Amino acid sequence: MAAKAVTSSAAEALEFADMQGLVARAYGNLPFARYVLCRINEPAAARAWLRGLTDSVFTADRPSDDGPCLNLAFTWDGLRRLGLPDDALATFPKAMAEGMVTPRRSRILGDVGASDPSTWRWGGGGPDRGALHVLVMIFAGTEEALDQEHRTRRADYQAGGALEEVGEPIEGRLLADKGREHFGFADGLSQPLVKGWPKPDQKSVHPPAPPTPVRFAEVDPGEIILGYTDNFGKPAEGPTVAGAGGAAPLPKAPWAKGRRDLGRNGSFLVFRQLAQDVVGFQRALASASHACAMRGDGLSPEQVGAKMMGRWPSGAPIVLHPHRDPGTVEDNDFGYAEKDLHGLACPLGAHVRRANPRDSSEDSPEKTLKATLNHRILRRGRPYGRAIADPPAAGEEASAERGLLFICLNSDIERQFEFVQQTWLNNPFFAGLNGEVDPVVGPLTETGAFTIPDDPVRRRVTGVGGYVTVRGGAYFFLPGIKALRFLSSIPG
Repeated sequence: MAAKAVTSSAAEALEFADMQGLVARAYGNLPFARYVLCRINEPAAARAWLRGLTDSVFTADRPSDDGPCLNLAFTWDGLRRLGLPDDALATFPKAMAEGMVTPRRSRILGDVGASDPSTWRWGGGGPDRGALHVLVMIFAGTEEALDQEHRTRRADYQAGGALEEVGEPIEGRLLADKGREHFGFADGLSQPLVKGWPKPDQKSVHPPAPPTPVRFAEVDPGEIILGYTDNFGKPAEGPTVAGAGGAAPLPKAPWAKGRRDLGRNGSFLVFRQLAQDVVGFQRALASASHACAMRGDGLSPEQVGAKMMGRWPSGAPIVLHPHRDPGTVEDNDFGYAEKDLHGLACPLGAHVRRANPRDSSEDSPEKTLKATLNHRILRRGRPYGRAIADPPAAGEEASAERGLLFICLNSDIERQFEFVQQTWLNNPFFAGLNGEVDPVVGPLTETGAFTIPDDPVRRRVTGVGGYVTVRGGAYFFLPGIKALRFLSSIPG
């Protein structure tokens, strides 16, 4: 039975039938995914293709499906190529118009050194720069079903020269140990809870786990979905179009007189392909464990990894289980201010503490928590590449690429995704630290230092970082269904 609209505390009815399915779920029941990057060759043919496809796009009001499920997103250049007028293109945020690759954004995102956009496989400074227009996302229960759906969709968008694929499709695969990423940790935990959304079910990529309590996770709909009230009590302003002609089915934009809300029920999608050096990560844990032992500190490689991540491999928070992995996530209800203010359990610079600081403040924990909730993102990614044994099996191809397809949804790319990257993950002075970045996903700094607070003496390991390299990335607009229909009807 399809989900019914639910009224949030702000008295807003969430229009699930007008949202793409990716807003509601990560398709965790469908282990096979393919992300096809395309350019628009012939705009008129592309609009005709979109007209014939919109009814096939999987929507958020539908229950979990055996697939295949299809979703679509567009770059700013793609919308321009499709024929969206200049006055509408001008209403998109600066991040969408500029794209992910500018000198300033590379500094903000940490895309330097081995992750410099000039080295990217797609979306960077190569020949596809400015020619990346459409992201076709396909999710399926079997590899055969995925291949068949791709063949069918490819025949449709190649007909009449509508779209041409850019490079090889990117394959997303849930690992056999469902819900974990290649470093061996459970992924997708501590997602924001959208006010007014139905009770969570199998929407994420990880096995069922207790949701984070409302106090630490609930955000207003406009933090994720455009057109709704955000945490500041204002509508999340998305792109708009002139109110005449084919825009009539779109709702009015209260903040722009005479214009219609093209963004309503859509979101901005961040897509980054992150290669993971699993062997290097495993070696670093062993080396750090050995260094601690030489100083008389007894930390196993698993314990060092938990300190760096802030969770055990099962996903259990180290704040609540400081000594060993209980094997399951039975409780996610914790605040740093009350449970672990000084990082004696979960270090101040650990990955999960940086990615979601919750209420980490001695003076004003509630104000800090409120500020944290203004920067949350909804993650929808999954691993790619084959899993590697720990330790690698004899003869195993440890050099084969594997990693994470990072995908997130947010209504304000700068305030949410980019803020998290710059101010939390890559900030060398986060939480009063000095010269340290995220030990798991951050670049290798001059010392690669990571501090593990302890009583009476802290531990400090070096040579940590540089396990993640960016292989590609771009910013996309994930339209609502009405917006897709409007885009398909642009005259020209």
